[in-house]
Amino acid sequence: MSSKIKLSALVVFIISLGFIRDYFFVNINWILMTITNGRRNQALDEFHFLLNWTPDEINNLKWVLTFVFSGLFMAVTYLIVRISFQNKLFNRITVYSYLGILFFAFGLYFLSFLVGMTDNLYGIIRTIMGIAQSFMPLMILYILFKFLPDSKKDNLA
Repeated sequence: MSSKIKLSALVVFIISLGFIRDYFFVNINWILMTITNGRRNQALDEFHFLLNWTPDEINNLKWVLTFVFSGLFMAVTYLIVRISFQNKLFNRITVYSYLGILFFAFGLYFLSFLVGMTDNLYGIIRTIMGIAQSFMPLMILYILFKFLPDSKKDNLA
């Protein structure tokens, strides 16, 4: 299979992944708001089984899905960079960028937990994790790599 076909498929997949992620989180958040705030439930029928869950169980599900989607976005971003540039350094930069995003978010979470400000910093931490669950890192890295010199294009990592 040619690299253009692979890249096209991966781009379609990463865009679709964003819609799938949104589909899950919007509906799960409707359920959570229904349970915790009594807001009228507008989640799709396939999510109504979550009405029997506790808020803590739903939050744990959201954490699991956050890790799953972050990992999927990281993997697809890595594959696109690897196929597009065939540069070990760019591959490493991609992995380290994602790990940096995740460690920064976890560092803030740990710090907010230590100082008792988790409610105050939740929005910032959620935004950082939202970046990890999007194709924003791919867009930034792809543009960056397009303009960097390509002297280490020897082998794939």
